Amino acid sequence: MGLPDPDRTRVVLIGADEYQNFPGLPAVRNNLVKLAELFTSPQAGGLPSGHCVTVRNPADRKDVLDAVYQAASEATDTLVVYFAGHGMPSPDGSLYLALGHCEQGRKLYESVAYRDLRAEVLESAAPRKVVILDCCYSGAALEGHMGGSDEFADQTAIEGTCVMTATAATQAAMAPVGAPFTAFTGELVRAVSEGIPEVSDPLDMDSLYRHVRHQLAAKGMPEPRQRAGDQGHAIALFRNKWKRPREKPTLAALREEWFRAIQEGLLWHVRDVPALGKGRLRTDFGDEGLIGSLLIARIAVRLARGECRARIRDWLAASPFFTAPGPDGNELNDLIAKVQFGFEHDGLATTVVVLDGLGLLPWSPESTDMLLIEYWAAQRGRVVPRTRVERELRELWDSTDSRVHAALSALPSSPLEAYPDVWERLKGEPDFRVGNAGAMALGRLGGDRAWERWTSTRPWSILKARHLVSLGGDLARCHAAQRALGRILDQAPPSDEFRGVLERAAEIIQEQLEQIALAVDGMSAVEYELLRERSRDEHFQDSCLVTFQQYLLERRYQSFTPFPEHAATHGTWGPLPWWSIALHDEREQRGAQELLARGGMQLGVTAKSRDADELVITCQEPGPSRITARLRFDLHDAVHACELLLLARRQSVAVDFLTDHIDEWDDREVNLIGTLPIDLGGDLGATLADIATHALRRLMPGASGAAFHDEGVASLDRLLKSSRLPQMCRHPR
Repeated sequence: MGLPDPDRTRVVLIGADEYQNFPGLPAVRNNLVKLAELFTSPQAGGLPSGHCVTVRNPADRKDVLDAVYQAASEATDTLVVYFAGHGMPSPDGSLYLALGHCEQGRKLYESVAYRDLRAEVLESAAPRKVVILDCCYSGAALEGHMGGSDEFADQTAIEGTCVMTATAATQAAMAPVGAPFTAFTGELVRAVSEGIPEVSDPLDMDSLYRHVRHQLAAKGMPEPRQRAGDQGHAIALFRNKWKRPREKPTLAALREEWFRAIQEGLLWHVRDVPALGKGRLRTDFGDEGLIGSLLIARIAVRLARGECRARIRDWLAASPFFTAPGPDGNELNDLIAKVQFGFEHDGLATTVVVLDGLGLLPWSPESTDMLLIEYWAAQRGRVVPRTRVERELRELWDSTDSRVHAALSALPSSPLEAYPDVWERLKGEPDFRVGNAGAMALGRLGGDRAWERWTSTRPWSILKARHLVSLGGDLARCHAAQRALGRILDQAPPSDEFRGVLERAAEIIQEQLEQIALAVDGMSAVEYELLRERSRDEHFQDSCLVTFQQYLLERRYQSFTPFPEHAATHGTWGPLPWWSIALHDEREQRGAQELLARGGMQLGVTAKSRDADELVITCQEPGPSRITARLRFDLHDAVHACELLLLARRQSVAVDFLTDHIDEWDDREVNLIGTLPIDLGGDLGATLADIATHALRRLMPGASGAAFHDEGVASLDRLLKSSRLPQMCRHPR
């Protein structure tokens, strides 16, 4: 039997929770509110709100019977009447529904005779009728109890309908003190709200009754009763919300889900750009979404290295990924502009809606590009020979390092396919003591603390990278468990009978660590970086960078004017460090042109000590022009210290070379002659990281890394907001 017709169905919910001569029943009010919500919810009962009437604490029997009469006369499909409150037996054994002014054994006229309510229900033209009674007798009028009657369920029966009652013969129905609902209605509410396993949709009264009865019996509560006639047991009032639980996904499946989320997040930035619209990309090189997201990541990398739009457009136009005839110049310019906008405004990696929690680093578009390239190579290796994958890496993705090709093309397509669950292994041990010992070591003996520390020291939130969360949790717990079991074994005498149990538990933990190592070896370098343990300094640096990135992406910048006050300026562009060098004569301009053609620039760092007030980075062109620029960083300025730390973490910076021209109206025109990307190298990066970290600790004595994932450092946030504004140093393209 299907759900009732909402337009032809009426429900009356009656409840008395305030009494002068009986204990109050505060849970009844909650009963009424929740049932009204369920009857009118589109996901449960689906009735219009005007078709479900609530009568709370009626003044007299007329209020009750008038409401039932009105609903009964309007219902032509289904009529439902519910009552919750105290119940009273009359001398002849019939049932009365107690109202607020009733007295035990007296003033029955102040209550509602059930036979009168029953008569009104029977008069309805609705072919389906349901009465639900959650009421009590005063014979069990101890606070928190509602009484029942031996003949109660039988005397309430209505032919052709269904009546469900809270009490069995001679039992009291519970209304536990402090509980949100009465016991019987509470189970009804739970069954409708959560659904009933292995039962069809919608919920029929028989299934609902059997489930509620079973749940109450399991808790030692009185069991309800139900009477139905003429298919009344098949009446359905609510949808069944229960959904069959999905099988626990494997880590391999979670990894695939992560990559899909990254692709979808990157494509979200260009969701309305025609160049990457449906059918515009070829599918013979791989999945359309993966190719599209790779193009976006590659555009971001080229922008981060200072390439102009024209060069990026030419590269896109020459790429083989588009279907013929391919996008025109305007469509490609639109694509590049959208990627640039996303990069400037959220780093293309921290969009809260779509990319937050995936572990992507806004200061390193190269890492996202490499992550997707590695994934593409692994997927491509499923369908073509490895040698072809290496060739396509060179020809399609402009990668020339043969060692990188070999490494990428050798990655397994699904490194987590056979990864075992350590908890299941422990459960499956024949000796339950082994499982208990291993579980204790993975939990209370150190594993829980190790897991909490690992989650609190991630370089960026990876909550949506569930395979990394699970694998990282296993790694941290297993290392801690290994240490804990080692300490116990060191203290256990050789003759201890429990020693064998501990040794077997330690063996399982060691085998799991070997499986973790195999899984990590098969994954990308970016995933390893997100997984690995962080030192105290690294955790502090990560938290400072999170804070600085959030500050930068709020788009608060000082205007940038490179002439004539200075020769070199440091600052940022979006989430990246960026420098500019102003060229003041023809000799410097020629030298810059030569430098741009051949690349390379010498960098030096000058700081008297780790406690110095200032750090100077010198850029020098080694050729005949001897272009020299000095960039000064005030180590008492939080913005400058964070710029240094960002520079150290990125280990590269783009440098704009600028010239000026005074036109006939004496207006200054600044021109970009080119951008040079400079790699700092690991040694210089480590030096800058050390100096910047020391400076930030001096500015914030006692500050440490954030407590959870991508939270920032509150004291640094305050310092940044009180410091000078950062410079926007990238010249407009």
